[in-house]
Amino acid sequence: MYVVVFLHATYTPYSGDAALIERIAYEFIEDQARECVAYCEVRFTPQLLLPSHNLTPSEQETHLNGSVNEAKEMVVDDVLDAVLKGLARGEQQFGTKVRVILCCMRGRSEWSWEILRLCEEYKERGVVGIDLAGVEGSEIESFTKSHVEYAVFEAAKEKGIHRTVHACEEGPAICVQKAVEMFGAERIGHGYRVLEDEEVYKMCQQENIHFEVCPYSSYLTGDVQSLTTPSKRHPILRFAEDEVSFSINSDDPTLTHTRLSDEYKLLNSWGLTEAHITRANFQAALHSFLPPEEKKQLIDQLQEAYGFIHYSLHPLPYSSSSSTSPSELVPPLLHLNLVFPLEPGLHEIS
Repeated sequence: MYVVVFLHATYTPYSGDAALIERIAYEFIEDQARECVAYCEVRFTPQLLLPSHNLTPSEQETHLNGSVNEAKEMVVDDVLDAVLKGLARGEQQFGTKVRVILCCMRGRSEWSWEILRLCEEYKERGVVGIDLAGVEGSEIESFTKSHVEYAVFEAAKEKGIHRTVHACEEGPAICVQKAVEMFGAERIGHGYRVLEDEEVYKMCQQENIHFEVCPYSSYLTGDVQSLTTPSKRHPILRFAEDEVSFSINSDDPTLTHTRLSDEYKLLNSWGLTEAHITRANFQAALHSFLPPEEKKQLIDQLQEAYGFIHYSLHPLPYSSSSSTSPSELVPPLLHLNLVFPLEPGLHEIS
C-alpha cells in the first residue's frame, strides 16, 4: 500500500510465472502470521507482473529452469488468480486473514478501467478495494491532470467498491482534499503533508478520514524531513494527540527491511504507548474494507485477544513524556496491517 512508497517493479524474474507468483503470495501470509497479524489488506498492480515487453523472444520462451515458458500468453486475470490462490492457501494454513486492494498507477491510465473490472469481478474471491498509487509529484496538477482515474473512482463509488488514495506523501495538502472530494477516498495512504494546511486537516477530522501511516518508510523517503510545518515531529504524533484515525503499517519490508514489530518499537521510542497502538489496531479494524459482518467478527476477535469486554472509541491521552511502560498495558496479541504491498518480484524465495 509502496521504493519510495508502493513502487512496483516493471519487470522481475518472477513476472509472468503463475506458479512463482502464487508461491510468493502464500509466503507473504506466512510472514504476516509470524508478526501476529490478524488481518491485512495487500495491494498490487496485476499489470506489473505480466511479462515485460522489453524481453527478447528467447528470454520469453525460456524459463529459469529451462522449461518452456508460457508467460507471454498470461493476462491480468491469470496474475490475480495466482495471487488469490496463494493468499487463500496461506490464510487456510497460517490463520491470518487477507484481502486484496488493486492499484491504479499514476502515469498508466490505460490500466485503470481494467483494474476496476477486476475489482468488480473478483469481489467474491477477496478483492475489497481500489487504490491510486505511484509517484504523486509536487504540484496539484499531477494529481488531477488525468480524468481517467477520476472517472474510474467515480464508477467504483457507484458500484460500492471501497476506495483509498495515496496522497500528501510528497504532494501538497490540497491533494488529500482532492482525494476525498473528487475521488471519494475513504482512507488516505500516508497523508503526512495534510498538516501543512490546517483547514484541510480539520476537514479530514470532521469526515473521519483514516490515514494509513508507515513510520519507517516516511523517513527513508525523506518526505517527513521536508515538511514545511513549524514542527518537524512525525505527523503520527499529531494524529495521536488529536485522536485522528490512523493505522500503523510497514509499507514494503523487502525494501525498508522492517516488519510491523519494528514499526511498533520505533513508535514506542517516540513516546506512543501500547494504548495508542491498541487504539490504532481497532481503528484499522473499523476502517477496514471488510463487509459489516466480517468486520464485526474481526473486532470481536481483537476484543478477545486484548481481553476487552467492550470496545469504544474513547479518547486516549497522549504525551511524548509519558511514563507508562508498554509492559504495563495489554500486549498486542493480534495486529492489523492495511497498506502492506505485495511485491512478488522483490520477495526472497527460500
